[in-house]
Amino acid sequence: MKNLKFIMSQLAQHQGSDDQSFFIPEAWNTVQFQEFTRDNNRPGEIKVNPYDYIRFCIENYVLNSPTIKNNQWVFNVAGKEKKPVQNGLTKNRLTGNIVYSMLPRMFTAWDHYQKGAICSGTFLKAICMLPYLRKLRVDVIYLLPVFEYSNKYKKGEIGSPYAIKNIYKLDANLHDDLLGGNAAEMIEMEFKAFVEACHALGMKVMVDFVFRTVSRDNDLVVDHPDWFYWIDLKYNETFAPPTVEVEGSHTLRKDQTLKSLYTAKNIAQYLACFTVPPSQTDPARWQRIVAESRKGKNILDLIEKEFKVTTAPGFSDVINDPQPPWTDVTYLKFYADPDKRVRKFLAKDQPPYIMQDGASLNLYHGERKNGELWEYVANVIPFYQQNYGIDGARIDMGHALPVDLNREIISRSKQNNSEFILWSEEFNTAKSKAARRDGFDFISGFSWGIYKELQKPDFNKILFENTLMKSALPITAALETPDTPRLAWAYKDKRNIEQLVIVNCFLPNAVVFMNNGLEVMEVQPMNLGLDNTEAGCFVLDKTDPCYGKLAFFDHFCIHWGNPDREWMQSLLTDILGLRQRYADLIADPKSFYYRSKLTEISLICFYRHQTKQGLFVLANRNFEKAAEVKYSSLLPGGMRKRGRSIRIAYENGSCGNRQSLIDETKVLAPGETIIGLLE
Repeated sequence: MKNLKFIMSQLAQHQGSDDQSFFIPEAWNTVQFQEFTRDNNRPGEIKVNPYDYIRFCIENYVLNSPTIKNNQWVFNVAGKEKKPVQNGLTKNRLTGNIVYSMLPRMFTAWDHYQKGAICSGTFLKAICMLPYLRKLRVDVIYLLPVFEYSNKYKKGEIGSPYAIKNIYKLDANLHDDLLGGNAAEMIEMEFKAFVEACHALGMKVMVDFVFRTVSRDNDLVVDHPDWFYWIDLKYNETFAPPTVEVEGSHTLRKDQTLKSLYTAKNIAQYLACFTVPPSQTDPARWQRIVAESRKGKNILDLIEKEFKVTTAPGFSDVINDPQPPWTDVTYLKFYADPDKRVRKFLAKDQPPYIMQDGASLNLYHGERKNGELWEYVANVIPFYQQNYGIDGARIDMGHALPVDLNREIISRSKQNNSEFILWSEEFNTAKSKAARRDGFDFISGFSWGIYKELQKPDFNKILFENTLMKSALPITAALETPDTPRLAWAYKDKRNIEQLVIVNCFLPNAVVFMNNGLEVMEVQPMNLGLDNTEAGCFVLDKTDPCYGKLAFFDHFCIHWGNPDREWMQSLLTDILGLRQRYADLIADPKSFYYRSKLTEISLICFYRHQTKQGLFVLANRNFEKAAEVKYSSLLPGGMRKRGRSIRIAYENGSCGNRQSLIDETKVLAPGETIIGLLE
């Protein structure tokens, strides 16, 4: 706790001072801090002394952790106190846990001082929000990239957190000015303090790591220009991966498509864009600009000016993907040679190049690996384990890395901590067995996409038989992700949202995933990466300061004053509380029971014969017509004993304790969802 205590000492120097007027959303004040005032010009906000407020949060709700001591929000399956254990997980590896995805610079961003002037989110403010997340039953925080990022070729007001300039350095913008000091030096202590605070509250910290791509002016360019792909600067504005006219949209790389790719129209012009690294063109001049860069000048600016070349923009590894090139990132060169299957298509003097096949190193790669780059990448996660005490990692585009490198990354991570959590960005459950063999604990899956089929007759079969029951690893139960449209935008009907929330929270073989902002009914997406178009930028009212902005590229703050925030947070708190109380039952694969052939009803049921304990969810997926159901005809045999009593724990939009008999008939209103318990 030394870093948290140091922060407290820094804040104490300003205790009781009146030199700051600091506005925060009233929704943040989960800790019931009382020393605030209001301003009629800023409804939904409170004005606090930031030093006093932050000290109050840390001292009373982190260092002393009364929420855990008093058993206010944290339960195990028996409803008894669960002590926070830094390395503890549920028995079945995460299926009883709630993961909260956080983009730190957005999560606590706010116009604290001047209306409209957004201050970045910071680790310090995020510490104050941990009691808020604990109330939502969160026990794993997943941080989107927190590393130093680049502003070169940025797509919006600020650079993307995925355009990583140096993965061994933290983003100094996440430093909080309230603490003073040098941002580059202080940020390390602030991140350590954040992890300490999470551990004190029984929460784990996962970080999103990106190894396949980096910013185009990544710090590695200075010493290792040969680790990158280079193009003539004159092609920079028009550069795009080759289109293959004989293949369809979103074509995956296969051996039979290689010929189509390498004989595509204009392939010669595409390959002609590439050139050798500038260090090979003129070694003496290269050394001169390296010396200039060490004085603080941007290396890529110097290269573009002196050599008229630049690093190649990135792009999807899928053939004929309609999304535009990723102009702010570039691919790293993990092999010195191309795959042997494509060499026959290339001229002998072809400079190093990148195409969709070479972007997928799990499938197509050379024979001469760049061992020094592999070592650089393989040591990243151990560095963050040893220096900051993180508990898990998601590997972005892990499928595009060499298989052996992926396994080495996992092996080193597990050597440092055998309980280290590893998440594979794998959407296809058919590949879950390979992910499990490699050492991953869960995969991304595609639940948010399946939910679009909610009202189709075969929804149950698609979700349960074809997805959850076929996956060798748990998938994320995600209603939205940082890359998709928001739940509150995609589904306007509250009944629809309520049903999806409940179904999502009670999926078997799944890890419940919440994207920051979902709980306040945020409608603006963070990115347009999946299932979206440019129109997704403009879902807010035109008068909104965040209209047309995306959190991945712009200053953006969550709309904490959304009128439906309290409704959604109450729903999530109730439903996740039930899930957490029955986490052990839900995590037991032998307890799960469902009926796939129901066309308008969904039944999710968990029942343990030994203890006679059961839980079921019944959802009428028809939002226009009521449905009559008889419990005894749907529930499994062990629950159908005549005259048995069940407790309806949730119905009509709220929790309750109404007793019912197993042989009763229930009329589900259009879109209604209920939860029943057998205890």
